[in-house]
Amino acid sequence: MMRDLTEKQRTAMAAAEAARTAGLTLIAHCRAHGLNVREVYDAIAALRRGGVLPRAQKSRRHKSEFVAVRVMKAQQPSPGMTTPGAGMVCRLVHANGLVIECGEWPPAVWLLSLTSGLRDAAP
Repeated sequence: MMRDLTEKQRTAMAAAEAARTAGLTLIAHCRAHGLNVREVYDAIAALRRGGVLPRAQKSRRHKSEFVAVRVMKAQQPSPGMTTPGAGMVCRLVHANGLVIECGEWPPAVWLLSLTSGLRDAAP
């Protein structure tokens, strides 16, 4: 199998293995050894398309769809805070101090829009 590969493909496979073994990114390994990063990536892509190497798994570049939630017992309000209404079931506290109190559980779509980074969560 290795005999059928081009010199660039053999070099790319060796670079990928050496980077993995050293715990480096492929880019860091290529730069440290004077290899052309684009040629190495192109050779690896050709090997994947040809079935010689397994397809790369898609990395999740977006944030997780899950949001950390902390369920707490009712507390006395700290100085300067208003007492929550008797019907309040949900309080969202942003890291910058913004507090949103809801009398019922908000729709999941609305919560998602708050955490998605969009500028406006209004429907």
